[in-house]
Amino acid sequence: MMVTTTMTTGMTAMMNMTMIRPAGRVSSPPWQWQQHSFRAMSTSIHASIYAPATRSLTGKVEDLFRYFEELLSRFRPTSELSRLNAHDGSVFMASPDLFAAVEAALWAAQQTGGIYDPTILPYLERAGYDCTFAAIKDQRPLRAAMEPQNDRDPVLPLPDLRNGLDYRHIQLDRSTGMIRRPIGMVLDLGGMGKGWTVDRVVDEICGEGPSLINAGGDLYAYGIPNGSRGWEIQLAHPLNPAVNVATLILSHHAVATSTIAKRRWLKDGLLQHHLIDPRTGSPAATDAISVSAVGGRVFTAEVHAKVALILGVEEGLAYLESQPDVEGLIFSTSGEALLTSGMGQLIERLDSITHEPHNEWSKENDQA
Repeated sequence: MMVTTTMTTGMTAMMNMTMIRPAGRVSSPPWQWQQHSFRAMSTSIHASIYAPATRSLTGKVEDLFRYFEELLSRFRPTSELSRLNAHDGSVFMASPDLFAAVEAALWAAQQTGGIYDPTILPYLERAGYDCTFAAIKDQRPLRAAMEPQNDRDPVLPLPDLRNGLDYRHIQLDRSTGMIRRPIGMVLDLGGMGKGWTVDRVVDEICGEGPSLINAGGDLYAYGIPNGSRGWEIQLAHPLNPAVNVATLILSHHAVATSTIAKRRWLKDGLLQHHLIDPRTGSPAATDAISVSAVGGRVFTAEVHAKVALILGVEEGLAYLESQPDVEGLIFSTSGEALLTSGMGQLIERLDSITHEPHNEWSKENDQA
C-alpha cells in the first residue's frame, strides 16, 4: 500500500497486542482495510487501518484529532492552551493531556539546547504569523524558497520580546498538574503538537494489524501490509509537490518534515517564514529548504527536522547524525539532497533534484 507525503519536526513505548482466538468452533471475524480522510489542524489527515470488520476505528481517529485540536490550538480562544496563555496568574491547573503535551515540549527544548523552544510565539506574531496561515494575505509562491539564504546579509538579533525569559523559566508539577510560568509568557506547540497528536492516536488505535496515520506528511507507519516489505512512503519535491523524488520503505517508523517552502509571506516588504530561530528572534536564515526525519516517534521526528532546518545544511546534518535512532534527508537551496549515514537503508529510490519554476501555491498537506 502506498501513501504520498509532501516535503516540508520516543517517550512512550508501543504496546504489542496479541490476538486470542476464542475456544470451540467460533470463527474469528473477517479483517478488512478501513480508510478515512478528513481535515483537522489546518492539514489533511488520512488513516489506513487493517482491523477486524467488527471494529470501526476510523471514527475514533477523527474524534481524537478533533479533541487534541481543541486542546492545543493557539488560534482557538476556547482551547485549553489559549486559556493557559491568557491566564493572568503564574500558576495554571492543567488537564492531564495539556500537561503531558507541555511536558513533552519542554523536554524537547531541553534536549535541543533551546533551538526548539515553545515560547517563541511573540516572535512568530512579530513576523506576521498572528492568525491562521490561510488568513495571511500576502503569501509568497514556492519559488521564493529557491533564493540562496547564505548570500544575504547576516540576520541580526531583533529586540527581545520575552524579557530574557525562555522555556527554562517554566516549572511543572506532575503530582498536581500545575504549570507555573512567568506572567505574560505564552506557548505555541505548533508542528510539535501535531506530531504529538499523531503519536497519541497511534497509541490508541494501533497494535493489531498494520496501519498508517498521516497528518499532512507527519506520519507513523505501523506494521507491514500483507505481501509487502513495509509501507511505501513517497517524498515529494520540496518546490513541486506533484513530483515524487524519493521512496522510503518503512515499518514501525515515524516520519516528519519541516520546510520553508510553503509558509512564507511578506510583511513590511520583507520575506518571512514560520521557522523562528530562537537565537535571533527572526525567521531562520538557512540554506536548507526542507528536512525529513525518520525516527521512533512522530513528535521527536518533527522536533529533529525543525532543529536541523534552523541550523542549516552542514550543522543540521551533523545534528541528525548525532541523534540515536534518527535518520534524515535534507534538501538544500543549491538543489542537493543530503542523507545521514543510515538513511540509505530506508530509501528504495532517490531521484536527482533540480530546481524548476513552480508558480502555483498549494495549500494541501501543510507542513509545520
